[in-house]
Amino acid sequence: MTGWKKIAGITAFLFFLILLQVQNPEINGPFKGIFGNVVNPFIYYSSKTAGFFGDVWSGYINLVYVRQDNLELKEKNDRLKMENSLLREKVLEYERLKKLLNFKEAYSFQSVACNVVGRNVDGYLKYIIIDRGSEDGIELKDPVISFEGLVGSVSEVYKNTARVDVILNIKNNASIMNKRTRAVGIIRGNGEGQLVVDYYDRLDKVEINDELITSGLGGVYPKGIAVGVVNRVDEKDTGLFQDLFVRPVVDFYKLENVLVLKR
Repeated sequence: MTGWKKIAGITAFLFFLILLQVQNPEINGPFKGIFGNVVNPFIYYSSKTAGFFGDVWSGYINLVYVRQDNLELKEKNDRLKMENSLLREKVLEYERLKKLLNFKEAYSFQSVACNVVGRNVDGYLKYIIIDRGSEDGIELKDPVISFEGLVGSVSEVYKNTARVDVILNIKNNASIMNKRTRAVGIIRGNGEGQLVVDYYDRLDKVEINDELITSGLGGVYPKGIAVGVVNRVDEKDTGLFQDLFVRPVVDFYKLENVLVLKR
């Protein structure tokens, strides 16, 4: 009885393989006939399995190469961004120096070009530090300008650096002139980041946005350097003078290059 079961099982198995061959006529192999029907499905599905895992491995390898390419592209892109940023900074520096040179040519003074290497424009005593000193001919009270206008004057000199008190400093002042009306006054910092003009003729018809320039009086600053623009007038009913509040033309927070004027 057991033998018959074995024979029946083998027969059923062979029949299953024949059906499989019939259902999958694309299954071809090196063997023909009944033996081929037995062996070829194994060869076929083994080939299919090997092909599947081969495709998976190929996909993994491709993914690794794609990731590596992406990393290389990112590094190249970051490098180009950095180079572009440095190039833009060079262009901006060139434009600043060109403006400073044009400004210098408008005056007959000799000058020393300097870089700003330090600043304190938030404190009560406002100043900047420049990278030129006594070895470069810098002296006390030398006037300092930028291409925008008046910066201040040298207050301390060292061998290779110097301190410049900007016009916002309460210890610094300059004689100014209204470019439109020619009236004069004394401009100073009020300790709060503003410029105030004292001793300005009360009868002068000053207007908002009038431009103020250095008057040349006092012997420190040459005449004609832009200082600021009037943004408020404190008129007085009595007395000889009125007070002006002025917005400086120089942005001291962004100051990078200056000229020290030599007479």
